[in-house]
Amino acid sequence: MEPVSFGVVGVGGYARVHLHAVKVLEKEGLGKLSSVVIRNPSKYKDEIARLEGKNVNIYKSFEDMLENEAGNVEIIALPVAIHQHKDMTITALKAGFNVLVEKPPAVTIQDLDEMIRVERESRGFCAVGFQSQSENTVRGLKKRICGGKLGEIREVVVKGRWKRLDSYYERNAWAGKFIYDGKYVLDGTVANPLSHYLMNGLYFASMKWGETASPVRVRAELYRAHRIEGEDTSCLEVEVENGARVFFFATLCGPTNEMPVHEIVGSKGTAKWTKGQDVHIEYGNGEVEIIKDDGADERIEVFRNAARYLRGVDSKLNCTLSMTRPFVLTLNGAYESAGTIRDIPKRYLTIKKEGDSVSTLINGIVEIIDEASEQRKLYSDLGVEWAYPTRYFSLKDYRFFKMSL
Repeated sequence: MEPVSFGVVGVGGYARVHLHAVKVLEKEGLGKLSSVVIRNPSKYKDEIARLEGKNVNIYKSFEDMLENEAGNVEIIALPVAIHQHKDMTITALKAGFNVLVEKPPAVTIQDLDEMIRVERESRGFCAVGFQSQSENTVRGLKKRICGGKLGEIREVVVKGRWKRLDSYYERNAWAGKFIYDGKYVLDGTVANPLSHYLMNGLYFASMKWGETASPVRVRAELYRAHRIEGEDTSCLEVEVENGARVFFFATLCGPTNEMPVHEIVGSKGTAKWTKGQDVHIEYGNGEVEIIKDDGADERIEVFRNAARYLRGVDSKLNCTLSMTRPFVLTLNGAYESAGTIRDIPKRYLTIKKEGDSVSTLINGIVEIIDEASEQRKLYSDLGVEWAYPTRYFSLKDYRFFKMSL
């Protein structure tokens, strides 16, 4: 197929991941880097020299790229700050470009619905960087779920324990923020670093290919151990439209970084998948099936799928804006249910210097999450001393998120 031309907004931070993906596609003859936006040229002199040597067009602003690259760039990649996703996606779509935006595409349901509307009215498409939906293990398990091999899906349980130092929150101006520059960011386990795995939970709860299960109501608890605006520890119970329940237990205050774990319980079998590993399925009749991980980089696969879809080789995008609507509803419902983000008192924490930064550990969080996931209970249900009970929040006809801390 003819290579697809990409324009990437940025060259530092997560933009490096996007640039690497395009570079891989270039080697395969599937894509090419046509232009980039570099807002701070003095910071990236070496990169500019390298890109100019490859005849890549360089712009100081997003607007300049859109104005000058019409008819040249086919897909605009947006590895930008969360609060910039909506406006930049809409601007690019209206200008006639296709878009690949990082996750989450938006953090309020009104913003996402506006993005979906604009996409439908435009000539282009918007792919979303929820990358798990491009993994062969996730897609293989989803096919078996949709084919009824696990029976009716009853529960999906996801747990993620990561470790983030203070330096993580110092890397940019919006990290750890609830609101930044007058716009919602909701940076935390639910909306950002571990959001892939909540998305997976909703994806596995649906028995329809290419769809995620829509939430009916949510009960959630949101906490912070780091001294930030946002949350770094959460637990959710989500009831979805087909009657299944999705549980999500997450923290950025663990002792180590662990690969997130997924358990899918159906009437005919149970599947377990740890990120980066094979899927193990045990059926009710005693049969065992393993879906082998093919080792592909799912972040590159997002770009490959977008390029192939544009050329008509792939029939569908692996993750569309519409597919993420249940996720954004769940995110908003979690905040509505929790009502606020509660500080975990220092007596329950171990805070210490680590390298050039500081680590914050919630004492006993590994055991708390293990017990919560095993019992299908939220932290307050277990009687955890720092936890506060919350109520279910109904998402029936929910259309607008407006909340302050």
